[in-house]
Amino acid sequence: MDSIWSFMDILILACGVYALYSAYILKTQGKIIQTFLLARDTKPEDCKDLPGYASAMSPKLYVMGGVMVAYGVISLINTYMVEVNSLYWVFMIVMFGCLVWYAIAAKRASEKYF
Repeated sequence: MDSIWSFMDILILACGVYALYSAYILKTQGKIIQTFLLARDTKPEDCKDLPGYASAMSPKLYVMGGVMVAYGVISLINTYMVEVNSLYWVFMIVMFGCLVWYAIAAKRASEKYF
């Protein structure tokens, strides 16, 4: 069972790094990486205001990616180095809260800019 949770921790950490990369690309190059930002049926070419969308969503994506990376690191530390159960549970709650917040923000931005 621990190997499944360790795999999930590594997957969340990797997704966090990818989210940070996606935020960087959105902010610097103005390109939308569809994985984190758009629903499957939404095309990046259909964006009405790409600079506005980038300025609205890149900070949120940076926060989401940072929280995912922090959770992944703390969870791996908790599993393999030293038990930090209280910090682990705090970050788990923060991460799930951040997921809900980001999902709502992404839906609103999609409705406004597409």
